Amino acid sequence: MALKSVRQRRMQANYLDIGKEDTPKFVLMGAGFTDLNEEPGAQTSSKRYINDKSTSKAITGYEWQAPYTADQIKTEEAIKYICEIGELQKTGAEAETNYIIVDLDQKVGDSGDTYHARKIHVAVEVSSFGNEDGEMTCEGNLLGVGDVVEGTFDTKGLTFTEKGETP
Repeated sequence: MALKSVRQRRMQANYLDIGKEDTPKFVLMGAGFTDLNEEPGAQTSSKRYINDKSTSKAITGYEWQAPYTADQIKTEEAIKYICEIGELQKTGAEAETNYIIVDLDQKVGDSGDTYHARKIHVAVEVSSFGNEDGEMTCEGNLLGVGDVVEGTFDTKGLTFTEKGETP
């Protein structure tokens, strides 16, 4: 019996848009991030019909979030961007941006740099600035705003193309 290969976390790259206005600038969320997970948060409803013993359940929506923990390495642009949101207590649109999850094990086309990706508009929640043995950390959640957009991401050109659009 052959061993099953479990997908490695490093096969998923995460990018945060730190650009201004309508000029996206995607930067890699890598060095400094010690934890970054995805929680789809499926929302359900249930109903029991008179002729059934058991209830019937349905997925009605999602309350998506991605908890993160990062060391405060301010030379890492994504961390600097996130920390500034918390330090200046930004709210509303000033605390929102786009987040891209890239599947590096799902290449698209003949180009070696384009992969399956999902774009999620997020509100950046900074819940705490901590201290681990004298080193500053930052913790919080990326909170989903709206629906997930499927597409591709070019890791060289740092551009996202929505599914069905021409790059």
